[in-house]
Amino acid sequence: MSLFTIFKIASQGMTSQRERLEAASANLANANSTRSATGKPFQRRDVIFTSQDVNENWQLSAAQSGLFDSPDTLSQGVKSEVVLADENQFVMQYQPGHPDADANGYVKMPDVDPLEETVNMMSAARSFEANSTVFNTAKELARISLNLGDA
Repeated sequence: MSLFTIFKIASQGMTSQRERLEAASANLANANSTRSATGKPFQRRDVIFTSQDVNENWQLSAAQSGLFDSPDTLSQGVKSEVVLADENQFVMQYQPGHPDADANGYVKMPDVDPLEETVNMMSAARSFEANSTVFNTAKELARISLNLGDA
């Protein structure tokens, strides 16, 4: 695996974890938002991770020439996608004095668990930090490799 592949995979991981952190932050900030621009309760955001090939020319040519046993040995990165929860997914709370309460005094609240979102934020921050450490370690290896000829 080349250093450039490591840089790509680590940066994809950092980007995905940043999106996860942003989604958790938005969920936590809007946990009590009963009305959005559409007039409905806030829709919870989730981030879905999928693997994707890190397509580099040398890997593709090596796989085609038979240097790899199977295509499964190609490097895999990560791709993230933010999805919205179903707009009919909400929690009914009894708050008769609330301006958005229905005739029975119930308010449609977003289906957001603050504890779960806090854990997601902490996990995303740790994962981002791990990817950053991998990136910086690969960068240091590249720097040291370039300096080998100086000695």
